Amino acid sequence: MVFYYRNYPYSTKATLISVVANIGGYLAGIGAVVAFSMIENKAVGVTVAVILAALALFLFIYVGRKLTDKLSEKWSEENIRTKAGVAFQYVMANPDEYDRIASINPEFAQKYEMGEKGRPVKRK
Repeated sequence: MVFYYRNYPYSTKATLISVVANIGGYLAGIGAVVAFSMIENKAVGVTVAVILAALALFLFIYVGRKLTDKLSEKWSEENIRTKAGVAFQYVMANPDEYDRIASINPEFAQKYEMGEKGRPVKRK
């Protein structure tokens, strides 16, 4: 069994929503396959299977991808502004952004400075 989800490095909430949505979509997809294979009462069985298949697609495509992308944009910027650890991760990946991040996140500016190698290091 292979399980796919998106990892958002600056927003753990968005990653968690992506994981839960994809697990829900996976389970709804399995439910749809089971419902299609066990159709005895044609109208009810087909209806349940179609609803589960639609739910699986909604959870995979919209909630697991598009919604979490939107939430990640919002939450990532907020986390970078307010949490020193997240700001540190961001500046490690984008060292040229140190001055901008230090100006908007004072906790980060107090804890870290630019080192000799162009990477942020903890202040002594």
